[in-house]
Amino acid sequence: MTVRRARQEEAVILGDIGFAAWEASAFAEGDAGRVDRDRLREEFRGFGVSHAPTILVAEAGGQALGWGAREDSNQLISDLWVAPEAQGRGAGSLLLEALVAEIRAAHYPLAALETLASNARAIGFYQRHGFAVVWRREKFSASLGYAIDKVGMNKSLSP
Repeated sequence: MTVRRARQEEAVILGDIGFAAWEASAFAEGDAGRVDRDRLREEFRGFGVSHAPTILVAEAGGQALGWGAREDSNQLISDLWVAPEAQGRGAGSLLLEALVAEIRAAHYPLAALETLASNARAIGFYQRHGFAVVWRREKFSASLGYAIDKVGMNKSLSP
């Protein structure tokens, strides 16, 4: 398994991976049919077009398994999505480590991310990688069109 920079021409594939991961996550379980799924899939695909330089892709055998991004190229990991069939095989860990390495190389003192407060699986994953919950609050999600209960997590990058 390797990590590489995304290519703009794979935006649809990456968008579909992100959407499938969202659908299989606690985000979708708590959605209760509120989000327009077709619009959300197109947003995932559009993200790949507009933010390809900020996206890292985990792949094996030439097949993309997941992707992560630092949308604003700062200390915030904005996205981490692994195809449901590839979860638990190390792609998420590899992507997270690569994103944190980029943040460290840019000399930020910490790496930050946000996730759904009820997504115990994701929170546990991030905690195993050295992140700690530093806040919890309701935040409006433009992609979903409503407020969700989120946690913010940080990892110190001090030596």
